[in-house]
Amino acid sequence: MTTTYSVPSEHIRPFDVWHDLLPVANLIETSFADKLSREGKALVRNMRSSAKDKRFKRWAVRAAGRVSMPLSGFVWDNDGDVIGNLSFIPFRSLLHHYYLIANVAVHADYQRQGIGSALVKRALQDLDSRNLDGIWLQVDASNQAAIDLYAKIGFQKHARRTTWVRKAQRSKEIAPENFSEEITVKLRSTRHWESQRKWLKRTYPPSLRWYLPLRAWDLRGGVLGMLTRFFFESPRVKQWSATDADGELMGVLSWQSTTTFEDKLWLAASPKCEETVANAFFPFLDHTERFKRSLRLDYPAGKAVSSLEKAGFTRVRTLIWMKLGMKA
Repeated sequence: MTTTYSVPSEHIRPFDVWHDLLPVANLIETSFADKLSREGKALVRNMRSSAKDKRFKRWAVRAAGRVSMPLSGFVWDNDGDVIGNLSFIPFRSLLHHYYLIANVAVHADYQRQGIGSALVKRALQDLDSRNLDGIWLQVDASNQAAIDLYAKIGFQKHARRTTWVRKAQRSKEIAPENFSEEITVKLRSTRHWESQRKWLKRTYPPSLRWYLPLRAWDLRGGVLGMLTRFFFESPRVKQWSATDADGELMGVLSWQSTTTFEDKLWLAASPKCEETVANAFFPFLDHTERFKRSLRLDYPAGKAVSSLEKAGFTRVRTLIWMKLGMKA
């Protein structure tokens, strides 16, 4: 990346973990009051508690830029009041190094004055000299003004992803007509791994995988997969296959435990039958499994919508992934 970004404002300064944690937490909460997820609200609470923890702040100063946490960035300081913020989150995936621009927030009384644009340009000015594989950001699909701003600066749309969540519910009796007679659902066979891996790569492409808690060795079957999960202290995983009347694999659904609010689901299906497969999985699982926690599924926007809604999932939000500095 060689683009030069001119940022004349003297109001922009680096984020100071010692003094800015609390005002930035307040700013994020007020700026995204109607859009904060449970994780977002937890982040705000953690920022507030961390603002009182000197030991954490000493660690954060040393760890900034080395861990995937929003410990650095820039703020817009208006005579001692923080009215704008932008956070950096670094990610490393194998040999690749990315930065995610996050928490771009401007106080409601100061919006539409170019503050958000200036913060982003200042961030890119700082990141321009680093040897990065890409600079990313996520923007709500309904925020057209922000999408236009980032596109004008040079970000390109890369993907649209929808987050679906279903609250924990007890197993229940499913009406017979809701079960498919033509599709069989049962625990995944190890021989299905190669097809599953191909479909996972399509649904959760490597260009986005660095951000998602999805690792191939967590889902791989057989002795090798079991040993890898043991030595890497992987989360608990359970998987099911859907096959047609001829025994041909149609898709695999994976459940993964987490330490956050919802457990994860990963759906890998043949592109010819995503809707059909989703329709088959959830009635079967509701009848046979006990999911004690809420479930979260990240999936390409616009796909398997009716099946997921029928299964009780709610759309949390759709994000557009935008990237600067695409490499060939």
